[in-house]
Amino acid sequence: MKYILCLIVVLSSQSINANSSEGTAGSVGTVTINGEVYNQVSLRPEIPIGNLGLGLDLYLYFNDDGMYWESWNFANGAAVYRTIVDKIYYLRWRHPGDNLYILAGALPSVTLGQGILVNNYSNIMEYPQVRQLGLNLQANVSGVAIELIHSNFKSATPGLIGLRGSYPIMSKLNLGVSFVTDLDQNSGLKDRDGDSYPDHYDAYPEDGTKHQEHLDLYISVQGDSNGFAAWYVGEGYGNIYDPVGTKKDPISAVALDATYALTEKVILYSQAAMLIGEIDTSRTAGSAYNNWLITQPSEGITLGWGFVPIGAKAKLGPINLLAEYRLGSRRFVFNYWDKSYDLNRVSVTADQPITRENRLYQYGELHGIYTQADLRVINLVNLGMGYQNMQGEKWDETAKQYKSGESNQTFLATIGINPKLIPKVG
Repeated sequence: MKYILCLIVVLSSQSINANSSEGTAGSVGTVTINGEVYNQVSLRPEIPIGNLGLGLDLYLYFNDDGMYWESWNFANGAAVYRTIVDKIYYLRWRHPGDNLYILAGALPSVTLGQGILVNNYSNIMEYPQVRQLGLNLQANVSGVAIELIHSNFKSATPGLIGLRGSYPIMSKLNLGVSFVTDLDQNSGLKDRDGDSYPDHYDAYPEDGTKHQEHLDLYISVQGDSNGFAAWYVGEGYGNIYDPVGTKKDPISAVALDATYALTEKVILYSQAAMLIGEIDTSRTAGSAYNNWLITQPSEGITLGWGFVPIGAKAKLGPINLLAEYRLGSRRFVFNYWDKSYDLNRVSVTADQPITRENRLYQYGELHGIYTQADLRVINLVNLGMGYQNMQGEKWDETAKQYKSGESNQTFLATIGINPKLIPKVG
């Protein structure tokens, strides 16, 4: 235990950062396994094998009762296989910018094009409780740059599938087109036992053979389950979630972008995007927005568009700068698939699943600036700052309408220590 505590102290001084595809990163935190909370300590080295990089996640779980050894089970062949595969964090082939780059497994941060739709998306926000098998593929085929992002091959309905192609129409000028989709936002509801009843509605979230506690109670009183179904429905105890009747709720988007390399270190760009979908008014029934729609029949419920007429990126020594002017219609938000998308893809409010898409009515017509600066200090510390100032409309639930003249300002600052300072394995 003394050595584990020493390791925590060392790793606490390191950035919890898996964004680098080389070197060694570390993490500390807590996880919940079978209802018990454990401390977690992990090292994430990369083992280079030629052009291949093998990223590992070597971790220990422990609490006051001791170590949790199930994740290091070598009792038989099947257990050995699960233990080894579970420790693979990612596989990497070559590097971004090469003619073929592949990253499979953990995707700490991926951006599609200039980021109007997908910006710094991560499929590890719930790691290690949720381990997704993602893919980021970049290839150059006959002068056409192709990029594919897939958030999770373990799911038939992943939260993100994105495809982009770009082509240089003249010297220094590239045109790109992107398509992004979430095949079913409802599949973001957690279902640990895989019985199609999300945990929120499941009285037995870790037992796929049960959904309600009433059957146990009925058997304890009646002695068997005969007549349970008729009694259950008659008493109105049916589960309010219907996995058969719940329809898939997809959302998609398309984007166009143009980039011009002013110099080797300065890029100008423009981009536009449109979200494809609509507000599900059945899930906002009784809300002020639904009542407002009755008085505004021409408003519609389809999603909106965003436009960046001009943006610029510059690299000045250790500083990366970005600035852009943004225009957005109602029911549109920039960077829809952002770092926290898997966390707010869908939530439950008053026993009703509410997707991120269904909250887009809160965004009115907006225009303004977004700026970002990233600074690396002597290859030791990474500092990041982002600021957005948007003016225009905002939905007012009290006034039951869009209010103009509103300001939407956000500021975000991050700090991290470069994990490459830890020696590489191999």
